Amino acid sequence: MTGKEIVNLIRQLRASGMSDKKILDLIEYIETHDPKEQEPDN
Repeated sequence: MTGKEIVNLIRQLRASGMSDKKILDLIEYIETHDPKEQEPDN
């Protein structure tokens, strides 16, 4: 994600009531996991 995308995401998640800790955990997950690591839908 670009810096602008991250800032927009943070603003939207804060507006929806998500805590800063959860936002950071989510961004860390997005930036460090390969899409191939997703579990298949059953």
